[in-house]
Amino acid sequence: MSLESDIEVARQNAPDTQTLYREVCALLFFRYGETPTANRLYQLVRKGSMSAPAKALREFWTDVRDKTRVDVGRPDLPPEVAAAVGEFAAQMWRLSSDAANAALDVFRQDADAQIAAAREQAAQQDTQRQQAVAQAEHAASDAATAQARIAGLDARIVELQTANDMLTAQLAASKEEIAARDAALADARRDFADELAKLRHSQQQNEQRLAAAEKRALLEIDSERAAAQRLRKELQTSQERAATLEAQSRTERDALRDELAASKAELAASAARHVATRAQLAEKDAALAERVAQTDLLRQRIDTLARQLDTARTEKTSARPARRARDKSPAQGRAMAGFAGAPFVKRSTSAKPREG
Repeated sequence: MSLESDIEVARQNAPDTQTLYREVCALLFFRYGETPTANRLYQLVRKGSMSAPAKALREFWTDVRDKTRVDVGRPDLPPEVAAAVGEFAAQMWRLSSDAANAALDVFRQDADAQIAAAREQAAQQDTQRQQAVAQAEHAASDAATAQARIAGLDARIVELQTANDMLTAQLAASKEEIAARDAALADARRDFADELAKLRHSQQQNEQRLAAAEKRALLEIDSERAAAQRLRKELQTSQERAATLEAQSRTERDALRDELAASKAELAASAARHVATRAQLAEKDAALAERVAQTDLLRQRIDTLARQLDTARTEKTSARPARRARDKSPAQGRAMAGFAGAPFVKRSTSAKPREG
């Protein structure tokens, strides 16, 4: 459909002249992308006086400003959502301000043209006043009409300037709120960076303690193995001494039997100590395995925090406009780079004791 056909449909549906002018304003601005002016409306509709399209145009811009006003002053919104809504509101205010300025320029041009025409006509009437009194009175009437239109245009200019000032003030308030939310986001990032540094420091301390525990366990295992070897040597020596005594003299069998019984008792005690030593080694191995499991769990938590940090940084980078990404300070870049970190390498801390 063309603009003329749409205006004919609106002319049939509109109950009065003001409603018809407002419908034509909406068609020009929203459907055909043109900025409506009073002269353009009057040329399309040609109904009523020149004050009718001017009044309808004022009411149309008032409705547009009321419907496009966005309030982002809610503390429960996420910083990214608040920033996006603020930027959208600022863009709407800029578009409205540009449209108002364009309409103001058109009105000024029309007013200047009408003033020039009125002045030229008044000059012509002044030169012809001597020829005919009737023509002079007609020229005076035309001049009065032009002055009335000029006064109406001046009032419209003042109204548009007032609306422009209001839009500028609201845009400044939106920018201040966005700056405050950016500062709060920066504080939250610093707090998260401090917490992550503490966790990394705690992880390093835990790894150092675990390494020291491993060294102590290895030293104890070596000590127990040396003791077991000494016991085996003592057992072998006792057996050799018993065999030698039995071979030397059967006459001392009774005495040697007593000594052999004592040796066997000593051997049993040594075996019992050896069994106890093995049980202690098993307990230490279990404790060492538990510490290794705790260290692995702690490393997994740190890796999870690092991945969450990378995800949050990626989402924030995609939501932020390119202009703010270029304005980012070097210190913030270094802080965000420190969040990612390198993935922790799992170090094998379990050592299976060698059998002696």
